[in-house]
Amino acid sequence: MPKEIFKVYNEVFDARTLKVLEKLRKEYFEELESCISTGKEANVFRASAKKGFVAVKIFRMYTSSFDKMSPYILGDPRFNRVSKKKHEIIYLWAKKEFRNLSKAFESGVRVPKPLAFNQNVLVMEFIGENGLASPLLKDVKLENYAQYYDEIIKGMIKLYKSNLIHADLSEFNILHFNEKPVFIDMGQSVLKEHPNAMNFLKKDLHNINKFFEKKCKTISFEEFIKKAKKK
Repeated sequence: MPKEIFKVYNEVFDARTLKVLEKLRKEYFEELESCISTGKEANVFRASAKKGFVAVKIFRMYTSSFDKMSPYILGDPRFNRVSKKKHEIIYLWAKKEFRNLSKAFESGVRVPKPLAFNQNVLVMEFIGENGLASPLLKDVKLENYAQYYDEIIKGMIKLYKSNLIHADLSEFNILHFNEKPVFIDMGQSVLKEHPNAMNFLKKDLHNINKFFEKKCKTISFEEFIKKAKKK
């Protein structure tokens, strides 16, 4: 194994994480297989399960940055007491993503179904076919950009109505599955009560509009809020 790859995997699979994986493995999956993605704070792996596959997201214990996480945790009424211990902050982030995914899934938003979490490990539905993970929106050429844009806006509105703001939505955090968008990476998602919620929402819409603006008609933030507040 090349030295650089070994270093990355050594950062992911520390002794504490290996113990957590063993606990989850007994109930939710059989073996970790390939790495699906490597993000800023976590790696996602495909794991074999009794029926198909699941996705296992492992938040890195020693290279994750609280400075990047804090704007999304501080101010969230669900997490008033935030520890200064790094490992507890990472655990809180994993819990936060599990709760956000659960809330979104129950509200009919297309997201991976969350199955379990323990400390810094999150197990969820595998989005893909025949063991191949679905591509990110940024890597896909769409047949109908206007229709797809409308689907994303509908998803954002469903989130809004369920009291959630994604807070990092872009073509990098949307999977293309069965010709429809699936929102991913929701650790940073906040409730509408968060003091920066509307700024995060404006940024989400700006990112989506920037990706689609040369391909189809987009809507303004005011138009979005008007649609979102309709019954």
